[in-house]
Amino acid sequence: MTQKTTWIALTIAFFLALGLAPARANDLLVPAQWHSEQDRARDAVRSGQAISPGQAKQAALGAYPGRFLDMSFGGNAYYVKIMTAQNRVMVVTVDAASGRVIGAN
Repeated sequence: MTQKTTWIALTIAFFLALGLAPARANDLLVPAQWHSEQDRARDAVRSGQAISPGQAKQAALGAYPGRFLDMSFGGNAYYVKIMTAQNRVMVVTVDAASGRVIGAN
C-alpha cells in the first residue's frame, strides 16, 4: 500500500470509529453541495416529498399533449419540456409534492 492510500484508509477508519459515517458511501467522495439534480430528485422521491419523474412527465403530457423532450427538477417543481403538435416548445411546470400542473410557458 502506498503512503497516501494508507493515510486515506486510516482517516476513514477513524471517522467510522467515531460514528461519523456518511449516510451514503458516495458522500465520502462527493460533498453534499455537489450532488446532482438527479440525486436531489431521487432523494426527494424516496423521502416521500416528491412524485417520481415519470409521474411528472405523465401529468405534463396529460395537460399538454405532445412529444416529450426533456425534464429538470428544481426542488419543489419538475420542469417538463414538450414539443406540441404545432411545433411549439413548451415548458410545463409540475408541482413536485402534489403532481398538479401549475402552468406552462
